[in-house]
Amino acid sequence: MNNKLVSILFSTRLMAVLFLTFAIAMATGTFIESKYNTDTARIWVYNTWWFEGIMLLFMINFIGNIKRYNLLRKEKWATLLLHLAFVFIIAGAFITRYISFEGGNAHSRRSY
Repeated sequence: MNNKLVSILFSTRLMAVLFLTFAIAMATGTFIESKYNTDTARIWVYNTWWFEGIMLLFMINFIGNIKRYNLLRKEKWATLLLHLAFVFIIAGAFITRYISFEGGNAHSRRSY
């Protein structure tokens, strides 16, 4: 059971499904944002549990593939950097989502 779960989480098939699902979700969010507004797109797509789940599965998949394909070797540094770049981008998205605040809101309250 454990090996089956690991093989699914670290599979290239899962990565392909995640890329496709993520692209469809981003396109849907973009269309919603252009038709309605940014807040609506956030409510319906960007701040949902399933959108965050896609990003979490991406991180797990990238980190697992680093270990699975032994990308820490010198000959595979280019591929390692690509995988690490995605991991850092997604980690930055999580940090931004849960820790940061939007500067536009605080900035608009200042009186000059």
